Amino acid sequence: MKVYLSLLFMLYITYSLAQKDNVIWKSELDFGEGVVFTTFLNIEKNENKYVITSPKNADIRMVGGLKARLGRALGKIPNQGVLLKIESEQNADSIHGTTKLPIFGDLKFKGILTSQNFSGEFIKGDSIVIGTLEGEKSKDNHLDYSDLYSKILKITEERIFSKNTLDNKEWRKFKSKLKKLCNKSKDDIEFFIGFNMINSKLPFSHYNIFISEENQVDNSNEVSPVEPTVIFEEKNPKTAYIKIKNFSTTKQELKEILPKISKNKNYKNLIVDLRDNGGGGIGAAFELAKHIASKDIEVGYFVTNKLEYSGFKQELFETLPKLQPESTEEFSNDLMTGRGAHLIFERSDSEIFSGKIFVLTNKNTGSTCEPIVYALKNNFDATVIGEKTAGAMLAAKWFDVNEKYVLMLPIADFYTTDGVRLDQRGVFPNIDVESEKALEKALEIINTNTNNNN
Repeated sequence: MKVYLSLLFMLYITYSLAQKDNVIWKSELDFGEGVVFTTFLNIEKNENKYVITSPKNADIRMVGGLKARLGRALGKIPNQGVLLKIESEQNADSIHGTTKLPIFGDLKFKGILTSQNFSGEFIKGDSIVIGTLEGEKSKDNHLDYSDLYSKILKITEERIFSKNTLDNKEWRKFKSKLKKLCNKSKDDIEFFIGFNMINSKLPFSHYNIFISEENQVDNSNEVSPVEPTVIFEEKNPKTAYIKIKNFSTTKQELKEILPKISKNKNYKNLIVDLRDNGGGGIGAAFELAKHIASKDIEVGYFVTNKLEYSGFKQELFETLPKLQPESTEEFSNDLMTGRGAHLIFERSDSEIFSGKIFVLTNKNTGSTCEPIVYALKNNFDATVIGEKTAGAMLAAKWFDVNEKYVLMLPIADFYTTDGVRLDQRGVFPNIDVESEKALEKALEIINTNTNNNN
């Protein structure tokens, strides 16, 4: 018995000393524009090599033990449930190595580690710095998210387009998972990723959480980006092609490129590539419509929680004010204060493209894109080629949860003027092909039609 107690005592002392040597570094991962993730890193040294990890078992805290074990077995979740892992070597105070970050994938890491300081850069490719890291020793090993649960629920219940959409088992399951996530998450990485995993089964889109002061403002000004987000190519003397990467930052580019297409009477075909375009603001979408819509477009009905309705009610929806807002911000403000809106696009005096239109779509073609695809297909005889669109079409707005987190949620439901609710449904293509083959298929059809007409 004495030997047994002595062994227990020795193990306790060894464990206690190990705990004292286990230094935690409270660290900030900064990805610009106010996106800063807080985590708590553990640094283990073996000779001149370091392994730097965020809190272990994050997967269990996010999705539960059974799913976590299954995910690890299938190789979908990192070993030990570690979401951030840096493997590096040391040269004096400098360390360099590789890391894996969710969303960003494999990156290089360069930094400095001394007894008092820890900092570094995450590098994509050979030289593109996508984020920085700053750390300091800390007695803390986690953040407290417990108060976020009630705040998120309160905002959602007050602002969502219809409280009826929360009266289902999917929402009740989400609430249960959210409560566990808020109580168990240790850092921003697992809380952010966890939230945007458990929301995937909800019966509505546009419900996400994010860390960014930038996202608290709607993307209504559509500032032109540094890198082009609209690609214009001439596929042949009679065919123009434009790739529109989003409708958030493309208004000015479309304003410059589209007149070149619509004024060139040699172009008989226009391919509009919306694959992987997740949507954005009204301004850019209306800019596209200016040059391809030969008549007024009734975009559809947006309905808020200030209007009592159940399903599509055309006579009721016709009482909504007809709007053609100048910006996303203006439109969002109208929805926040009113029962909804009948959104229309009035034909402009701009030069209109009069040839055949082909639209390329895939499962990531969402939000603002979807009413455009639907209208072009059904009102302008455009040929939609590719995959069914995302089925993520609701009007959404950002709301402050606390000083760091913002919640995006849908403030208005959407129906086309002929009664189709696109959210959770999407727009089906005329010609169903894999995303990668959509452009090839469009050109094949154009070439066949050209040869047949000769």
